Amino acid sequence: MQLSNSKKVWLCLIINFITMLFVLLIVSIFRSEKSTYFKFGPSNDLIVISVEINTWKKWIFLNIFIWMVKGCDVLVNELGSPILGFRVYNPDKKIIDDFTKNELNFLANSMWFVNGFRTVLMAVVTITQVDIAFSGMIISEIVSIFTVRHLLNCKTFTKIKNTKTNNNLENEDDAILMV
Repeated sequence: MQLSNSKKVWLCLIINFITMLFVLLIVSIFRSEKSTYFKFGPSNDLIVISVEINTWKKWIFLNIFIWMVKGCDVLVNELGSPILGFRVYNPDKKIIDDFTKNELNFLANSMWFVNGFRTVLMAVVTITQVDIAFSGMIISEIVSIFTVRHLLNCKTFTKIKNTKTNNNLENEDDAILMV
């Protein structure tokens, strides 16, 4: 049985969700009561890159900082990095007409160096406490909603949803709008 791309992605999403629930269940069952990781808000035990986050003001500032960094991270990785990656790594794209060779070399290596540095820094920050990790993840997903929508708005779609107005077609794969 050959699955369509859409069904493959749905299946992967379901498997990913089940895996996430499994990991959360295992962590919840076996977590140590001594752990400072499963706390919320500021505490004397919360130290992020040698800064004690022991007041709500510091905790809020830390989260705003994380939101700014994670928001920029999403914008860079979803809008800028694909342009560089597709120019550098696509073996079928032999002619590059929007960058010079040196410009593309500099931009790609600089972008990936800065991304790597930021990734290490944010890993250190977000592993200190679960609420901080979720805060960064949530803002990343919110910003991603807008960047994905922007990228999709730049495309033309030929597949339409199966509805009664589509002449009662049997399935979604048959409902193709001819352009």
